[in-house]
Amino acid sequence: MLNDREIDKAAADLANFQKTYAKILDDYASLLVEHKRLKSDYEEERETREKYKQLSKDSERNPFVLVLIDGDGYPFHDNLLSRISDGGGAAAKLINDRIRESLYRKGLDNCAIMVRVYANVSGLSKALSKTGVVGADSRSLAPFIANFNRSYGLTEFIDAGQLKENSDFKIRALLKLYGENAQCKHIYLAACHDVGYVSELTQFRGRSRKFTLIDSTAIRFHDEFHNLGMGIEELPGVFRASPLGPPLPHRPLSGGLATGAALHDKPATPTTPATTGTTNNKEKNICLFYTKGDCRYGKMCKNLHVDSKSDAPSFWSSSSSKTLRATSSRSTNLTSSPDTEVDMTGLPRKADIAEGHIAVNANNHRLDPYIPPPDSDTAALLKARTDKRRVCNSFLLNGSCDAGLECNYDHSPMDPACLSALESLARSQPCPKRGACKKESCTHGHICQVLNCKHRGGKVYCKIPYTSHLEDLNVARYIQVDNKNRITSPTNNHSSEDSAIFSF
Repeated sequence: MLNDREIDKAAADLANFQKTYAKILDDYASLLVEHKRLKSDYEEERETREKYKQLSKDSERNPFVLVLIDGDGYPFHDNLLSRISDGGGAAAKLINDRIRESLYRKGLDNCAIMVRVYANVSGLSKALSKTGVVGADSRSLAPFIANFNRSYGLTEFIDAGQLKENSDFKIRALLKLYGENAQCKHIYLAACHDVGYVSELTQFRGRSRKFTLIDSTAIRFHDEFHNLGMGIEELPGVFRASPLGPPLPHRPLSGGLATGAALHDKPATPTTPATTGTTNNKEKNICLFYTKGDCRYGKMCKNLHVDSKSDAPSFWSSSSSKTLRATSSRSTNLTSSPDTEVDMTGLPRKADIAEGHIAVNANNHRLDPYIPPPDSDTAALLKARTDKRRVCNSFLLNGSCDAGLECNYDHSPMDPACLSALESLARSQPCPKRGACKKESCTHGHICQVLNCKHRGGKVYCKIPYTSHLEDLNVARYIQVDNKNRITSPTNNHSSEDSAIFSF
């Protein structure tokens, strides 16, 4: 039998055991709870990982790039806008082709291309109608937009409404939505005319692999965009090469690029006749309506009726391939006669003529690039300089002179405005080869750009041959020539001469 001491010890051991056992049970219970929690977390992480894998697969499954265009600041090229029947489709195709070329260089050629153009269609239509590119209707762009939208499934031209900030609002929202979108592999933004977009792009600074900014010669690309560290590219041929200028009278287009003569909306009215060369040595105005078989006055017409081939080109030809800025002294001297309404919008711009090429019309007659008419102040500055010493046309306009150091004419630099005036002056001197000239560096005139010259019923003396005034002023094509040849004609290719082109 146990004595009291042993009994007390056994009782103490039992009490300790009960305490320890209770602690073990509590610890075990806590361990089970913790295990359940960890298992739950593990299951959630595994599900999350599977979802992430699926999302990654989805993001790679349908990759695309986004092209955002502010149509108010980046209007399409006149060559596209003037093609009523298919201009929209041609514009969409050109955008897709240019973007596809860029994506190929970036290694993203497997991406679909989504194009969104936002513009105030009513306001843009009115602005373009003032240049003569489209009609005067408030929604004259509607056929172009409809053709644009049905050409590609992911290409849309959207009317943002007439409020000023609507296009900005839409483009900002899409930048925010797709800027961090995994399926959107790249964003092209054509809205760099508006410095307000810089704040929206700042959060993406330096991400050149995600963003490319589109530049255009028709807009002022703000310096702030250069500081964003993003890629900068151009889309040749897509947007206008020059800003929207002052208005020109609109002439209806028959569809596509107009190449024929556009009839006047109003019936022809006889103009004040100039006496013929057989009476008092002056010429009458030429009746261009007669050459088209549309003169209502017959033998009673006071203008001169000159027979021409039924398919002879008319220098009334309406073309919207280029936009002419009508801020010149040439236009201020025009008479009210319809014969003075010569459309020069079809003449090429220098930027459109590639090196080693010249522009010709349908008759293969050479066309000079359009030269903005000089204002009176610029003409006076040029005249003051040439009065002191004649300048070398070849060196100043082409950058080279065959005579070199032995040249007797002035090679001193000239500011751009005077250079343009000098070119106008040089082009007033006819080329000996006329329209057949194929010398790229020729500085002589092959067509007349003086609206109020004597051959068009004006008062300004013109040296360009009369037949050159009847040529079609629309570009048919650009042909390659030997750009190494320099003009060596004896008709003063080197020095400037006075000309009636600067009569104000």
